[in-house]
Amino acid sequence: MEEQQSKPVIFDLSWSLDESRQTLSSSLFRDIPNEILLHIFRFLSVPDLCRISSVCRAFKILADRDELWKVKCDTSKKLYSKSYKQIYIEWIHEKSIRNQKLNQIRMERMHRTACIICLPPSYPQRPAGKHHFQSIGSFKQHPNSTRNMAIPLSVDIDETAPKLISLSEKTGAFLKQWFSPSVLKQMIQRYYRFMQLKAYHPTNTLLIPTLDIEIIWQTHLLRPEMYEKDCIRLFRRVIDHSLVLNEVESYFKRQAFIDTCQLYEEKFGEKYCTLPKIEEEKNDIRVRDLHAFNSRKKQQETYSYWDETQFEFLSKSPQDYENPFSFTEGDIKLDGEWFELCKQFMFDAFKKLSTPIRHYYSSEHIDLGPNALRRLKKSYERFLYMAAKYPLKDGNGFIPPTYAVDIIWHSHMQEPLKYIADCVRLVGYVIYHDPWPIVEDEKMKKSCDKVDQIWRDEFQCELGTDHLYDTSNNNKNSLAEDYWDTSSDDEMDLE
Repeated sequence: MEEQQSKPVIFDLSWSLDESRQTLSSSLFRDIPNEILLHIFRFLSVPDLCRISSVCRAFKILADRDELWKVKCDTSKKLYSKSYKQIYIEWIHEKSIRNQKLNQIRMERMHRTACIICLPPSYPQRPAGKHHFQSIGSFKQHPNSTRNMAIPLSVDIDETAPKLISLSEKTGAFLKQWFSPSVLKQMIQRYYRFMQLKAYHPTNTLLIPTLDIEIIWQTHLLRPEMYEKDCIRLFRRVIDHSLVLNEVESYFKRQAFIDTCQLYEEKFGEKYCTLPKIEEEKNDIRVRDLHAFNSRKKQQETYSYWDETQFEFLSKSPQDYENPFSFTEGDIKLDGEWFELCKQFMFDAFKKLSTPIRHYYSSEHIDLGPNALRRLKKSYERFLYMAAKYPLKDGNGFIPPTYAVDIIWHSHMQEPLKYIADCVRLVGYVIYHDPWPIVEDEKMKKSCDKVDQIWRDEFQCELGTDHLYDTSNNNKNSLAEDYWDTSSDDEMDLE
């Protein structure tokens, strides 16, 4: 048995031309053109294709055809020497290995919560030293030359960031219940079906995801390269997303959710979610909706997902389950822990700058008030500036973000089409995000030490506490040239 396990697995999926002709000509289904059979097979899931292969040899030959497997795997990895089915099998194996490593990372992480007593927050001022600066990408001035974010983003961060944190808080209440293997499989299946609805209908059709679908969508969105490739492969276009609804969309959100339930159940023959209860009579509905329209802004409920009712999951995994996406269940589980780790990071960073006397500050809270959000956006601007100054080429490394930068980065990625356009416009390339890179600890530490020093040299503060620094405006009427010159500087290498 041990000798058999040590041998490499060889996939022999090729059929000679003579074998194919002979088998197909003697099949009971020979009167049905192969083109029609292939068209039917295209609608089958991977488990169904495996089952249909067992019917007869003719079906086995047809089920191994490249055109059936091309849409089920990452086509960017196509090799001349391998069929798409081989690529799919190896891709699934690769995902399985990554899932095991991500679960190992998750088990090794330690969590702790605490609170401290300190003075009212007094945020330090960044030194206004003179630096050399030259225009990089869309950066016409150094990030330290202004107090507020000086680059325009297409995504409304002030609206999106609080809604993202609110979503993370809601997710925490369902982690134990929803993150079991059987429920995760149902969530991925429901997400896939919802995305099929999005792809089938015009882009301006308002469809409302449930909270469980939104959670899986977040895992996908936070991997922009993976999201783009999966969408093109599965849906022929990038499915856009936004956490924020405008006033009109918010007004029709309830009806759009009911429409989504109906469309989902008609297409897939399964319940989408429990419908909201109608508490008023029909003649009161218009009055109630008008009141809701006027009060939604005050309640800050203009988010794009549905959480008034929840889907009831079964205790067993769905039949014929397949995950057609590139992310794994391990990615979803780790993403569910991001919020707790972020809160702890923000808490620890604050302790480094505060004096312990009389002000209550808890690790259960992330400050997104106007001033805190301004500093976070400014820190993200510096992150983008460094990405433009040290692009991912010629062996350069990359400035890894802190959890503070992550808050704004994740908010920016909520609208994938705008995010891609902003990256190309500001930085010159799309910055791809890998939330949980699998890197050796020693190699990561060495890289981080070098990056920390480059950040200190560039911005006169530590990367880990950058979001707590204000940039001083010594003279409100002065321009950036008062403290920054435009002469060229020797380029640093991030190798």
